[in-house]
Amino acid sequence: MGKLVDLTGQRFGKLVVVERAGSSISGFAMWRCRCDCGKIAIVIGRNLRTGNTRSCGCLYVDERNNRLATINITHGATCCGNRTRLYNIWSGMKERCYNHSAINYKNYGGRGITICTEWLHDFKAFRDWALSHGYQEGLSIDRIDNDKGYSPDNCRWATAKEQRHNRRDS
Repeated sequence: MGKLVDLTGQRFGKLVVVERAGSSISGFAMWRCRCDCGKIAIVIGRNLRTGNTRSCGCLYVDERNNRLATINITHGATCCGNRTRLYNIWSGMKERCYNHSAINYKNYGGRGITICTEWLHDFKAFRDWALSHGYQEGLSIDRIDNDKGYSPDNCRWATAKEQRHNRRDS
């Protein structure tokens, strides 16, 4: 595990971190959070930072009741557990940049590589950019400047060969 980052006072979706609440059985930092609806939730810090947990559960209920239960309905990129390749690319970017346990985190998030706010929590915005900027099967997302993050002005779609030529060690 890495160094503990104090999340007290920070907002994640509808949750505001109140205090540290110990550790999970697996040793992950747990945080007591107050939801905008008034309920208290105990959440693993990693789930807050990655956006996996954004409320005490009320957000899901609200979305379901409004027929917007999941991101699947919003953009159609996931259905019944089947994720599109483009959705997997977007998820992989988030994993590399924000999940401290990810295999490649040290080369991305660990170096300060981030995802622009336009794309971070909005797959549809990422998908719209991708489709209007040459996305095709067989291409992968490539950061033009490897010291900058993922954003529309620093990304392109590239072949594996093009990717090999755009490495930090080249």
